[in-house]
Amino acid sequence: MEILRRVWVHHYYWDARGRLRWRDGHALPPASLRFDSPYDTDAHYCVKRDTAWSGYRTHFTETCTSDLPEVVVHVATTIAPVQDGELTGQIHDDLAASGLAPGEHVVDAAYVTAQRIERAQCVHQITLLGPVAPDPSHQTKARNGFDKASFTVDWDGHQVVCPRGQTSRTWKPLRISGHDYVQVRFGEAACRACTDRARCTNSEVRPRSLALLPTRELHEIQQANRLDQRTRQWQNRYAIRAGIEATLSQNIRTSGLRRTRYRGLRKTPVQHVLTALACNVTRITDWIASPPRKQRAPTHFHALCTATN
Repeated sequence: MEILRRVWVHHYYWDARGRLRWRDGHALPPASLRFDSPYDTDAHYCVKRDTAWSGYRTHFTETCTSDLPEVVVHVATTIAPVQDGELTGQIHDDLAASGLAPGEHVVDAAYVTAQRIERAQCVHQITLLGPVAPDPSHQTKARNGFDKASFTVDWDGHQVVCPRGQTSRTWKPLRISGHDYVQVRFGEAACRACTDRARCTNSEVRPRSLALLPTRELHEIQQANRLDQRTRQWQNRYAIRAGIEATLSQNIRTSGLRRTRYRGLRKTPVQHVLTALACNVTRITDWIASPPRKQRAPTHFHALCTATN
């Protein structure tokens, strides 16, 4: 009866005239609160790029030592709407508690922010390696304007100097979508008179403003990683992360990872752990049965590209 009551609350409401109305898609409760099946009230709806599903989300962490079999050492399961990055800290805490904290943890962009890089290093001495989101400004996309990296930040004086030597006028805290920033704004008169205004801002009247991360340390981590990840050395170092995609593919194709055999968030992680264990047994057995390779075998696509080049 309680489940039925919650279904009605999710999909119906009383309007101002006391009439029962069906909620359209925009009026439904958030996916993190609304369940999509009366048989499993922990299964929630989620969309990631072009994929939509109702259920859960799982995260695998594996080793990547070249002369040993790659085995899964950590599994985390959440309801589907929980974003990947929210698990970064928990995964590191769990690995450290098990004595398995890595020196370097290679992840995709969803797990990486400057704050998470700082926490991983300060709390567990883990180097979190992954692409930091690029500067989304139109100046960066155009590649001929003054992006954030072109400005010099004086954190002690609470000022920013633009590429043409003008000093900012205001420095104040800013909160956007639950995140803290520092908003910096330049003088209107100086910006209007600047001969490079077109390279700095699209606005015809407003001065240039910047949103910086709240501390010097986070700002420097963000800027350093954005520069570093453009280099060939960083890209070669990051290429090893492709191995986890093969692990997920293996478990989806051979162990049915995309289908849960249980109901509820308390039981579903059991399946994910057992699936990871089956993967480990298979890999260790294969490694014992044949001489270990010194390096990963290249994919057919990689071999084709190499031959073409």
